[in-house]
Amino acid sequence: MLPEGSPIPDVTVPPTPGLCDEPTTLRDLAAEGPIILYTYPADGTPLCTRQACIMRDGIAEHADELQRAGLRVVGVSPQGRASHDRFSARHDLPFPIIADEGKHVLRALDALGLLGMPRRVTYLLRTDGAIGAAITADVRLSQHRKFMKTALKLVANPTDAS
Repeated sequence: MLPEGSPIPDVTVPPTPGLCDEPTTLRDLAAEGPIILYTYPADGTPLCTRQACIMRDGIAEHADELQRAGLRVVGVSPQGRASHDRFSARHDLPFPIIADEGKHVLRALDALGLLGMPRRVTYLLRTDGAIGAAITADVRLSQHRKFMKTALKLVANPTDAS
């Protein structure tokens, strides 16, 4: 996991429906507005599905605050576009998922664990090009929901997230 305050990796993101039409970098995407970026191992597995639904439900719960803050949620996983499209449709996910088939984004985010398996890491990418906050929670998925509240506080008042 990259530490808070470190630069957002200058890694290229492939075209992703709802996020970017052409390859671009994470840093350029964050310059357009803050992002809660979360990583996960695989579409459709029980824990990954639960994590995605936690993010979906958090977006519904905090929709007005997220919109006011200009804060977007984006997922990253190594499956292909077709898998992400099916996963998103099946669970009504209102956020884009980056198809990181070569694990370039996951590697740059230091989100790969043992044997190259993606971990469940969530970052706040700030518009100034830095990591605003980060957590790793492979099993305690409720931490990702709490992270959304922390990110909203940080974006609203960057000097105090308490």
